[in-house]
Amino acid sequence: MASQNVDFQDTPDYLGYRETYLNGFLIAFSTVFFALRIYVRAFMTKTLGWDDAIAGVAYAILVAQSGMDIHAVTLGSGAHINLIPEALLFKFFESLVIQTLLYFWGVAFMRFSIMAFLPRLTQEKAVNWIIYGVAGVVGVQTVVCFVYRLTECSPVGDNFKPPIVPGLNCKGLKADQSMMIGHAVVGIIVDVALLALPIWVIYTKMIFSRKTIQVLLVLSVGVFVIATGIVRLVLIVTLDFTQDPTYKMATVGIWTDLEGHVGLWCGCFPALQPILRLVSYKLGLRSNLLSTSKNNYYPGKSGQTGEHQRSQGGGRSRKNTVNSHGYIRNGSGVDTKGEDNDNDSQTAIVAGKDVEMYVLETGRSIQKTTEVKVHSDPVGAGEKIRSKKSWVDV
Repeated sequence: MASQNVDFQDTPDYLGYRETYLNGFLIAFSTVFFALRIYVRAFMTKTLGWDDAIAGVAYAILVAQSGMDIHAVTLGSGAHINLIPEALLFKFFESLVIQTLLYFWGVAFMRFSIMAFLPRLTQEKAVNWIIYGVAGVVGVQTVVCFVYRLTECSPVGDNFKPPIVPGLNCKGLKADQSMMIGHAVVGIIVDVALLALPIWVIYTKMIFSRKTIQVLLVLSVGVFVIATGIVRLVLIVTLDFTQDPTYKMATVGIWTDLEGHVGLWCGCFPALQPILRLVSYKLGLRSNLLSTSKNNYYPGKSGQTGEHQRSQGGGRSRKNTVNSHGYIRNGSGVDTKGEDNDNDSQTAIVAGKDVEMYVLETGRSIQKTTEVKVHSDPVGAGEKIRSKKSWVDV
């Protein structure tokens, strides 16, 4: 068809290149961050969980959404609507509806993955009930908006036709815009809650220290998700999509894609700390992989360290395992191969709570608690002691 040969790059005020370049970068960065997250959780810390599976669903949907956005550029996205042939215009609006439906579920699963991560920080019932409440809000919001957008025209097939086609029985672009504004407002409120909740948990449970600040800074990356949501909301309110929607999509569309991808990155960053620590060790920026080796205190007389207790009491301490990457795993995900005796202390490791960070009010860093059963004749078999390690060992 002749319309297939239209080069929109030569049209006035063309903006389609924004969507092509930005979505290419978003797909690349999301792929790298998500792959590193799975690598760390699966092979370095061996703590794969439901949050990783949900993040995988979010990643797949967001990549599909960005791919369709790139394809929409060939259909006229970023060009003025009066310059787009009618045949391509039908395909553009069909693609736009599918992208919108994908967007609802992409950001929903992105937020679900963050909510599934939060129980790793704490198992407090109050926090868990808040998470359930926020998850319920996101679920209802997503289902309502998805069903509305899919059924706003009668018959449903008319949803995929350009709104300029006469005789359509649809609610119209104004109603769509109002629905998207409501979705954006609720999304911003949810994002604020998802940012504030982990920061509140850490701030109220931890002694203020340099490590605490570092973790808070990692979590505070979520501010960018809120910022993109606000910018997108402002654009939806100020831009009139009943006029020249193909051209304006190049502006609001990039912020729609950013919101989901940046949220996915924020959910990945806490899991990437072990690999960042390993890289800094390889580059000589730190002298020890185990950041808490000097502050690993065991409950005992006068707050003695585990090394001091072993020298005095003859007790057997748990082993730090070093995998093929040179990364020290400190009591997490040990593959037990020996027998249950004093010569193999790995079998004495008891899995504790499934938490990413167990915030303590002692020590100088955010640490995870692991129950360790120590077999020692002088001390007494079966006695339990507590070991602490940095949260980045997860």
